[in-house]
Amino acid sequence: MGPLAFSVGSHRFECGRDLGISDESEQKIAEALEAEKLPMDEGPFDLGEVSFHYGWTFHRAGPNTTDRPRAVMTVIYIEDGMRLAEPSNKNQIGDWNTWMAGTKVGEEIATELNPVIYRA
Repeated sequence: MGPLAFSVGSHRFECGRDLGISDESEQKIAEALEAEKLPMDEGPFDLGEVSFHYGWTFHRAGPNTTDRPRAVMTVIYIEDGMRLAEPSNKNQIGDWNTWMAGTKVGEEIATELNPVIYRA
């Protein structure tokens, strides 16, 4: 069903951070990661296994070649007090409107969909 794959060490790699998600950006990033000789970990997951990874890690899922839909669940944790940055592409604008509606650029991200779950 196209397991999750990660580019090992890519969380330290700057190329492509401002690109929107598309076939073209996927190709550009794949070429840049290959040129940097960053390996791809495509090992399968066991049933029920979960993945925790740093948000800057380039990751993807291969094609689902079955006739069943792939079920996924994503939770993204952000630091308490994080402020909304100016979006640099249409995907980021979509995320802003969907997940941080009402927050203005430069304001703390504190919405009903982004509750503080722990404060030190």
